Amino acid sequence: LTGSDAMSSISALKSDLDAAIDQAGPDGLYDDATFERIHACIKALVPLTPTPRPIDAQEFVQAPWGSRFAQFGMRHTAGKPIRHLSKLSLQSFNRFPAIEIQVESIDQEIRVDGHHYNNVISMTTPDGQHSGRIVVWGRYELLPEEPQRYRVSFYACELVPPEGVAATTFREQFGLQPDLPLKQELKPPKLHSDVVFCDADMRINFGSMGGVYVMRRLTSPGKSVDF
Repeated sequence: LTGSDAMSSISALKSDLDAAIDQAGPDGLYDDATFERIHACIKALVPLTPTPRPIDAQEFVQAPWGSRFAQFGMRHTAGKPIRHLSKLSLQSFNRFPAIEIQVESIDQEIRVDGHHYNNVISMTTPDGQHSGRIVVWGRYELLPEEPQRYRVSFYACELVPPEGVAATTFREQFGLQPDLPLKQELKPPKLHSDVVFCDADMRINFGSMGGVYVMRRLTSPGKSVDF
């Protein structure tokens, strides 16, 4: 493909992918045909990535990114809508109790300075009355032999109350022990994520556990670090 052909092809595929992602049912899940369409678009986009070597374009990949589509494992049934009921323990490598929460959104913040690779989960209590964030702090490295692979060590997990809400109030709202430290160190699990497509506004990642993620570049300020 010539440059302009590749650009128009990328543009058409991204439009088709976005339209397919928007076809989620009321429960946030996809029927088989739509799920296959999402994967067909991803498969077609990957070889057209304008950033085949993220190791050489780290400043370009750097951004706060919001999740559009997240498939957390190999199989269709492993797919979960981004907005879903979960447990605090599942979102924190078991560093916090198994208290039920509603996941509202999942952002990923990649910054070259400090090699940040942080997951930021916006959450509420199941009744939607109270909110907060979970920041899973990570550091990345890239090696020349695998130029697309962000090797990530998640080293801490932090619960962040909304601005103006005291930590004691926040603990009460979410049913946490009054003396529970809101930042917990992690024994870093060694995970990786391959940035297989990245352009001005879309990024596609393949995770080490078989996950597939489509992210959109955000213009809003970072939630865990400044950009």
